[in-house]
Amino acid sequence: MGCSIKLADIYEKEIITKLLQLYLTELYRFDDISPDPKNEKGEYVYPYLDSYWLEDDRYPYLFYCGGKLAGFALVRKETDYYELSEFYVLPAFRRRGLGMACVTDIFRKHHGSWRIGFNKQNQASRQLWQKLARNLANGNIKEGESDNSHDYIIFSV
Repeated sequence: MGCSIKLADIYEKEIITKLLQLYLTELYRFDDISPDPKNEKGEYVYPYLDSYWLEDDRYPYLFYCGGKLAGFALVRKETDYYELSEFYVLPAFRRRGLGMACVTDIFRKHHGSWRIGFNKQNQASRQLWQKLARNLANGNIKEGESDNSHDYIIFSV
């Protein structure tokens, strides 16, 4: 089954908006500190989404596997590195290597230093990023703590 990534057009923003709701629902199960970040409609708010079509240093990607929508990633370029701001693979497509294949394609499009943050309690995420860094890093891998609930990994590709 072929997997691919696609830079999302503005008319596909609604697709990412819907995927963000699923992603944030999963993500917030690890967060017992923050107040409920939902709006009056009961939707999670992601205040930076519009920026991915307005700013040159932001890249919204959609993932496809076998012609079916399988997930998304939001990438942004900071001064010294790229950041994988958000990354989500739909549950039906997990544990098939799709996440690794898609993020590898993204890294091939954006050479340089990368910083990936993740929740300390999300062990599946930690394992994915550590494995990816071991497989793709060109040089040293640095890991650290962002805050009480998040860690990060930095490496170059």
